[in-house]
Amino acid sequence: MSNNLTLNIEKIKQEKNEIDVLADIFFHAVFGEKISNEDLERFKWYGIYAQDEKQEFFELKIPLSMGELNLQQIKTLSLISKEYANNSLVFSSNQKVELKDIKIFSLPNIFNLLQDVGLETSFEAGHTVRRVLTCPINTIDDSQIFNVSELANKLNETFIGNKKFSNLPNKLQMAISGHAEGCNIQITPDVSFNATKDNKDKILFAIKILDINIGYISSAQVINAAKAIAEIYRDFGDRENPELNSFQSLVKKWGIHKFFDVLNASINYKIQKNVQTKEHTIPRKPRMGINESNIKEQSYIGCKINSSTIHNTNLDFLSSLLEKYQASKIRISHKGNIIILDVPTSQALNLAKELEKIDFNPFA
Repeated sequence: MSNNLTLNIEKIKQEKNEIDVLADIFFHAVFGEKISNEDLERFKWYGIYAQDEKQEFFELKIPLSMGELNLQQIKTLSLISKEYANNSLVFSSNQKVELKDIKIFSLPNIFNLLQDVGLETSFEAGHTVRRVLTCPINTIDDSQIFNVSELANKLNETFIGNKKFSNLPNKLQMAISGHAEGCNIQITPDVSFNATKDNKDKILFAIKILDINIGYISSAQVINAAKAIAEIYRDFGDRENPELNSFQSLVKKWGIHKFFDVLNASINYKIQKNVQTKEHTIPRKPRMGINESNIKEQSYIGCKINSSTIHNTNLDFLSSLLEKYQASKIRISHKGNIIILDVPTSQALNLAKELEKIDFNPFA
């Protein structure tokens, strides 16, 4: 993308809301006309990136809610990889699936296949609130303070595909964790909500703005606080200078105290400041290898992926092994590895030994 296009990103967004370009994507897929630089920028909102100047091939990035894939979704992704993407599937460190070498005319078929199994690409990129990041062992790890699945789903439902949050000054990344220390997600999220307990064992969520703790709220207040933060950034973030349009730039310009005051005035409750929290002494479990789940008679298996590009043969073997050993779900970790969530404990070791043979290594 040229510097000139970068400088005109606000003009591009004003001319056409990026969430409305799906019809344009289908138009180009049918007629094959060259895509303008402006529309190429808009197409990123749906995870579509041109790989070359001639627009012969495209990359598709598929964001996953909580990094999770079920058995049918794995099979569908393997099919897409074989039929349309030159066996190019990658599990990325930001909990996305990436496919390359796609022809533009294949996108309608790919989108239909994804939709059939509950996957979609809107708000993959662009100036949006992205899918919330969570710990990949949420729900199955007994060292967590709070199961954040319901809250994570509500956050995604609130923001993903919502036109009110499709045109921010730049991207906004949130994270939510059932651990007081948060998730090891390789980046510092713009906004984090981390579960903790006060001295009376009441569960609260610490609000962190760029890893600075600004206070505590209840679980019932998380969604409202997240919306207020996104609205503040949407309404007050810099849209004139592309070098200053990040969420971090707004916080730096205002200072954390002013940001707190504006946020506190935007919600119908007060963020608690002086809270004495308990030190969380239960160690977090390892993610790799075989681990006991907090679900009775189940284990989870963390597997290191030996190659970033996963051949569809191995993906097919993976789905076959999941079926064979009565497991049904995986999550992609924040290092691009996988965790099989629901293995019967009696079958865990046998499954792990077979996984090692197909480059999903639980013993690394």
